[in-house]
Amino acid sequence: MFSNHKTTNRTLALITFFASLILYFITMAPTASFWDAGEFIAVGHGLQVNHPPGAPFYSLLGRIFSMFMPTAYVAASINFISVLSSALTVMLLYLIVVRLVREWKGAPDKMLTIDKIGMYGGALLGAATFAVTDTFWFSAVEAEVYALSILFTAMVVWLALVWAEHHDKPYNERWLILIAYLFGIALGVHLLNLLALFFVALIIYFKKYEFSYQSFGVLMAISAGAFLLVYPGTIQGIPSLLEWITNASYGLIGPLGFIILVVIAMSFGLYYTHKNGYRIANIVLLCYTMILIGYSSYSLIFIRSIADPPIDENDPETVEAFIDYLEREQYGQTPLLTGNTYDNSQGTLNRDEETFFPRRYSSNPQHMQQYAQYSSDWDFFLRYQVNHMYWRYFAWNFIGRDADIQDAGWQAGFTDTEHEENPAHNSYFYIPFLIGLFGMLFHFQNDWKRALSVLALFVFTGLAIIFYLNQTPMQPRERDYAYVGSFFAFAIWIGMGGIGLVELVKDYLISNKIASYAILGILFIAAPVWMGMENFHDHDRGERYVAPDYAYNLLNSTAPNAILFTNGDNDTFPLWYLQEVEGIRTDVRIVCLSLLNTDWYIKQLRDQWSHESAPLPISFDDEKVEQLTSGLSMHNPDTLRIPVEKNMLKNAFSSMKNYKQAIEVDTSKNLGFDLSKIHFQIPIDSLDSEVAWYYEGRSAGQDRQGNRRYYTQVQDEVILNILRNNDWLRPVYFANTVSTQSQMNLQPYFRFEGKAFRVVPQRRQSQGYGWMDASIHAKRLSNFQFRKWNEPDNYFDENIRRMLGNYRFSITELANKYNEMGMPDSASYWLEWGEEKLPFNINDNNINSTILYAYSYADVGDTQNAVELAQQLEERVLKNLESSIAEYDKIQGELSQLNQEAKQARNNANMEAQRRLKQRMQSISSERQQIAREISRSVSHLTIIQRIYFMNGNDEKAKALHDRVNEITGNRISVPATKEENKKQFDRFQL
Repeated sequence: MFSNHKTTNRTLALITFFASLILYFITMAPTASFWDAGEFIAVGHGLQVNHPPGAPFYSLLGRIFSMFMPTAYVAASINFISVLSSALTVMLLYLIVVRLVREWKGAPDKMLTIDKIGMYGGALLGAATFAVTDTFWFSAVEAEVYALSILFTAMVVWLALVWAEHHDKPYNERWLILIAYLFGIALGVHLLNLLALFFVALIIYFKKYEFSYQSFGVLMAISAGAFLLVYPGTIQGIPSLLEWITNASYGLIGPLGFIILVVIAMSFGLYYTHKNGYRIANIVLLCYTMILIGYSSYSLIFIRSIADPPIDENDPETVEAFIDYLEREQYGQTPLLTGNTYDNSQGTLNRDEETFFPRRYSSNPQHMQQYAQYSSDWDFFLRYQVNHMYWRYFAWNFIGRDADIQDAGWQAGFTDTEHEENPAHNSYFYIPFLIGLFGMLFHFQNDWKRALSVLALFVFTGLAIIFYLNQTPMQPRERDYAYVGSFFAFAIWIGMGGIGLVELVKDYLISNKIASYAILGILFIAAPVWMGMENFHDHDRGERYVAPDYAYNLLNSTAPNAILFTNGDNDTFPLWYLQEVEGIRTDVRIVCLSLLNTDWYIKQLRDQWSHESAPLPISFDDEKVEQLTSGLSMHNPDTLRIPVEKNMLKNAFSSMKNYKQAIEVDTSKNLGFDLSKIHFQIPIDSLDSEVAWYYEGRSAGQDRQGNRRYYTQVQDEVILNILRNNDWLRPVYFANTVSTQSQMNLQPYFRFEGKAFRVVPQRRQSQGYGWMDASIHAKRLSNFQFRKWNEPDNYFDENIRRMLGNYRFSITELANKYNEMGMPDSASYWLEWGEEKLPFNINDNNINSTILYAYSYADVGDTQNAVELAQQLEERVLKNLESSIAEYDKIQGELSQLNQEAKQARNNANMEAQRRLKQRMQSISSERQQIAREISRSVSHLTIIQRIYFMNGNDEKAKALHDRVNEITGNRISVPATKEENKKQFDRFQL
């Protein structure tokens, strides 16, 4: 069977490729996903400019894969880039393990059969295990750069090992030159691939030199220098050099002239070193030239930005803007070696002195509250950045994951947790981790040089990234995708672990082939097969259409020619995808508030068309924009006023010609929408003469005299400017996910329409979200689409489950409105419609929206549906209460112990211990308050459930709930005991 290594090896490699390709293809997202996927698809398909520092080579591939596809399959075609890349990566991992084994065992054709069994079986084990790991699988089925990036890493690692086999043969340098070219191309995908440089350096070192501390130190210095030469030296340095030369030549040498100079310089260097026999210098220059050729994909960013496409982030069409784009100026600076840091004694940032290795550098008040929980920067680095932001992710992949809830921990499966029912509660029982740990030891024992190279790959794509990113607390999403290279390296050792166990069989069972196959079979079942079964459901996105449907529903919540303010990535990127790829509602101008704090974005909105959407009415000139974006603006709380010119509005809405003139658009231009649908749908005479509201601003703390101070962000100033200059001609909407603070206190003028709030110049009584015209809201909802949202086996992650609560709120508010209007049948219809579209068969944590939905059923007289929902929720809420009470009691015990220690510290006059204990007590007290709020929330939910039982006449069940709560809380907290007490308590909720 194993007589011909090449045939066997290629066959098994192809098996790993096609098996993983099929797995990823059947679980691939058919369309855009949340987060960056929608942006990457839109940018790739239209060759536009995505967020810094860009991914131009990925965009080029996206264009190639999608340019001949029907519109409906564009997203799938770009998603397939990740599928194909990931399958190739799995195949290369198999080949890498085989080559690593050959480094110490020699030619496969000379191996014993049992050695071949171990080599092939172990390589398959490592590849198959990595294929079904949580992080890698997640990136393999959507349009993201990480799958393609890890493919380049795998190719570099494999080619380095190919070079190692041919290192003493003529023309072996061609492999190194090819590696350099891959490094260059990969720069146009993601910078993570460049970290494989240290692996390559070690492979070269151990083939060419004998180990010594001195030579090893020189190697590390050269490797670090090479890394810095590429990043930031080449990536950021070359554009900076271009800027300097352009300025020095007074503009005579522009980008084209600079490129010609670089080509001439590199050509001369290559010619000179080749002619004079400077072999090493020639190879180095060849490698650097290949990196530059690969890096040239970044010219796409520059070229396409000049064309002013609809998505043109940072507008990098000048050299200066291009440098800012590459340096990620938009995201601010992150200190690495020195800088200001949080001072525990002061309780704030110490700006008077810089410290080494600053980890707690953010001035965000919420971040500083988190910083106070750590005794030092090293404590924060180890406990949060290493443990929480790396080891936790590592454990997710090789030990087990507790849940898909933000900041959820890891578990192995040996103990019960509160998230047992979570769809992403996956247990691996330490098996992959232990195999990999054994494989690492086995690798070091047999070939410590290559093992050290793999360790370098593992560390530099793991811990080194942690050091570089210097992440702040309270990340908006999980960041495990950043460390997939480290998990790739560990999977190599999982393969080695399988080989090592076969070696044990060889040594102790006298080369028993049956035992070798048996041990490999057990390992396959225990690791990749079991992991695949555990992970399949929560990684299967084959029928998930939520993101584009969400975008469709939000866009169709607005009137034609609308201005729509959105919150951030998940509110914006799916909408960009729908407009740029599917061409849906391109008349709507999307205004992302997180980007509205940048000067380039304001100028684009002010100056450029986007499809049928005219530039926005922003009156700020460039100087004013620069002034606004250079810092915060202090604000004096006051009543703001915007006039409503009714006669002008009547004239503007009388004809399309008049409307175009009013919004200053060429009357011959076809805007592609129906003017009648723009109207407020209420008589213009009924509008207020002015919109007037009190705006306090954002809190900036107190001044030295104790007076409250307020400020406005750039986005607030721009929103106000648009409202003032729009003259109520274009419909203005806020997505209902925009934070209350960013809604500018305009809620009395909000009209709830589907998934958005329209600013209507007619003041009404507001309940915190605006007012509602039931017919308009119902019409918006009736046009929504929910493709396969009600499939019982469709997995929705926490982000989607939270969004479902938002939809249910829209539906219950409509039902409540119809109920107030004396139309309970209409109210009941919409509640049942909502449950059909968004069934309550998903294990979500947004219990609040489900309970309110149940009460809405009861309120319209549909007690049967109300009781069914209440009964589904009762045990879950009681379980949450029980868990919270236990946690509260535990924290109380910790606080009592700390109080005793603090008292002892005071008696001993130990000021340092007192300070440390005080900070710890403050941190635990904050946790206690959070748990107390959760307990209060559970009791409120149980009170509503009890109310539903009373309304249904099920008094015994309602009273039994009272007894159960008393039992759980030890009579410390209770829900009402009678119907009258329940009604009194319930009325306080003002539902």
